[in-house]
Amino acid sequence: MRHLLQSILHSMLVAVVFVMSSCDNPKTGSLFDPNATSPKPQPTISAVTPASGLAGTTIITITGANFSTVKDENVVYFDTKEGLILTATATQLTVRAPNLIKDSIAVRVQVFNADLFSNTKLCKLEAAVASFGGLDSFEEPYGIATDAAGNLFASLTFNSGGVGIKKVTPEGLRTDFAPSGGVTIWSALKVGPGGVLYAARTQRAIFTIAQGAASSIWAQIPGSSLYDFDFDKDGNLWAVGNNTFVHRFTQSKATKSFPFVANLRTARVYKAYLYVGGKVDPVEGVWRFPIVSADSLGPAEKYFDLSALPGYGQNGPGVYAITFNTDGDMYVGTDGPDAILVVHPNGSSEPLYPGLFQPQTLLFAWGRGSTLYAARSGLGVSHVILKINTQKTGAPYYGRGDQ
Repeated sequence: MRHLLQSILHSMLVAVVFVMSSCDNPKTGSLFDPNATSPKPQPTISAVTPASGLAGTTIITITGANFSTVKDENVVYFDTKEGLILTATATQLTVRAPNLIKDSIAVRVQVFNADLFSNTKLCKLEAAVASFGGLDSFEEPYGIATDAAGNLFASLTFNSGGVGIKKVTPEGLRTDFAPSGGVTIWSALKVGPGGVLYAARTQRAIFTIAQGAASSIWAQIPGSSLYDFDFDKDGNLWAVGNNTFVHRFTQSKATKSFPFVANLRTARVYKAYLYVGGKVDPVEGVWRFPIVSADSLGPAEKYFDLSALPGYGQNGPGVYAITFNTDGDMYVGTDGPDAILVVHPNGSSEPLYPGLFQPQTLLFAWGRGSTLYAARSGLGVSHVILKINTQKTGAPYYGRGDQ
């Protein structure tokens, strides 16, 4: 028995020595095969279009070769962040850019079972949405307006007290424009004829505000609550609120009222129509009136029914702001799940930049170029003024002299 055990131990020792010596021999024990080939060829990129876009929103097309036709077998890196691949063929990938803001971003493609990454192409991503105006955490924005030079005017409050109106240049330089004068909230501001700043505050009057001065009543109408307003091409001011009428003021301050029972929070003149947004019980939406003349409005037409959208419903989220771009698209600010909607001339609608906004959007004001400012307020969100790159130009504000 002892000899048998010695024989077994000797055999095991020889086997261990053989294995160890094999591991030490790089030619016989290596797992690397220099003649092996990758299961799939290296992907290549020939073009990235567009070469610049908006972070988190722009759809980028990557043209090249050796991509997988199975979408999930491709990964597109923007530096170290992954883009969301929408479609895939062997020669083209479409991908939503990640939320990365940078001038020179390295774009690469990795394909499952291909050992090597693609070559690198560069792209640039700018901010689609950013905070603007340098608001402190305790400041809450309400009425906003812009002048012909692109300067922003904003009514701010603090703990339900008026802060006054601030002026912010397009470059972000903020200065005091007018003191609060005891006014808590200006619900709406617009630059009107002669560059004068007009204002409403849920009272029966329209006010004007000069730089460095307290407000003064410009015109008033009994028994009404004026919340928002806009000017038509002839300088007439159209005002709305929680009323039984829509009101018109001429530049000579003559008034006329047109029956319309509604709780309206926003007004905008676009081309030959007055658009109003709010609630005509029980529907939240946008209605429009043909402006026949200063003394005549055509019948109201329901233009957009917010309550009919999935997730909204009657007596649900409401319309708080409307404006237009030069293509005829209407932007609708809401306190619903999609804080800003785009309504196209054919009646279809979609969220603007899904996932980048929180409710509620109170008011809009177009700045220079494609910049749209929006005042955001509400429970559970930071109160900010947003600077939005819409990639579109704003429709004219007739009051400030736009053509």
